[in-house]
Amino acid sequence: MLGGRRDRWTRGGPLVNWPGRLSSPFYGQVWSRAKYVVPAAVLALLIGVAALAWGDGGDGGGDRSAGADRAADSGVGDSGVGDDDGVSTIAPGPPRTAVPDKDAIRRPPAGTTYFGVAKPDAPWNSAVLAGVGRDAGGVTPNMVEYYVNWTRGFDPGPVRAAYAQHAVPVVSWEPWAGSAKGTEQPSYALRTIIDGAHDPYIRSFAEAVKANRFPIALRFAHEMNGHWYPWAEPNGGNRPGEYVAAWKHVHDIFQQAGATNVIWVWAPNTLRGADDISLKSLYPGDGYVDWIGLDAYGIAERTAGELLDPSVNALRAFTAKPLLITETGAQPGGRKALWIASLFPWLASRHDVIGFIWFQYTHAEGGGSDWTFMSSTAAQESFKAGARTLRLAQVP
Repeated sequence: MLGGRRDRWTRGGPLVNWPGRLSSPFYGQVWSRAKYVVPAAVLALLIGVAALAWGDGGDGGGDRSAGADRAADSGVGDSGVGDDDGVSTIAPGPPRTAVPDKDAIRRPPAGTTYFGVAKPDAPWNSAVLAGVGRDAGGVTPNMVEYYVNWTRGFDPGPVRAAYAQHAVPVVSWEPWAGSAKGTEQPSYALRTIIDGAHDPYIRSFAEAVKANRFPIALRFAHEMNGHWYPWAEPNGGNRPGEYVAAWKHVHDIFQQAGATNVIWVWAPNTLRGADDISLKSLYPGDGYVDWIGLDAYGIAERTAGELLDPSVNALRAFTAKPLLITETGAQPGGRKALWIASLFPWLASRHDVIGFIWFQYTHAEGGGSDWTFMSSTAAQESFKAGARTLRLAQVP
């Protein structure tokens, strides 16, 4: 999507640490009432159990403050705010589900699809996906996307939270320090990736992904055919061919680390709105990619096909990999409901398209416009009607 859409993405809510929770009024009341009744050792044990129950993040529970802390590594806002060492301060709870098989996720059964969403506080807060499901007429997303820039390490918490909600996590992994640093960031130029300047970080991330075992769809350095990110070849002194070299370098480190639980997603922007650059020249090859992604936002088009078909045809000229619409939405206006209505039959007609991720951000939430399907009653009713036609893939 065009630059600036994510420039103001932010998450609300204060950062919270565990000592702050233990000193809250709730725990103070427990202590004042119990100290006369039970021995101190027993009381300490009770408080510890309560703290663990309060802080269990394995199911993506609904504490918004904890969600904000975990979300500090998200590119939503791309601020890079968080711990200097790039590690989440909140440890995830135990997994609430068996580790799914990556191939079962990578190849959903014929006739099934993924309905994903990118929305503030998802997947950390389980109420978010449930709320989207209610708004969509009872069809709950089975995929969720969130953003991580290279100032942050891998956090297993949101991955496990996604699976606890029966949703596949799509991690948009962005090699920069956030939009506040601008579109040209020399320390993240493609050459620095190729030459190994970031190898310790990449390797650490890969090893953490492997240790977590849960499959993730990793959307690395997306929208590379635009000019609004430092990994775009027109930016930061980058040269033609360096994007592919950087992709292969990162992919090889993951392979060397044994992080085979990754589904690699290569995701350009639609041709409309992007730079005049060959998509094929940016493609690392089928051996390095599992899914083709495509970011596609309806602006002036009357139908989804009017926007999508030229880009899909260009992609199909050099790869037959399954395609996932990795970001989509439509601007408010008289055409929005019709555009939404046209998306679902387009999806049904394309057996090579395995699903879509709706960008459920309003202008107030930093989206730059209200891309949500809730922007009007007509848009919501159109989306609900389309969602009822979906046969969702089952996610363990």
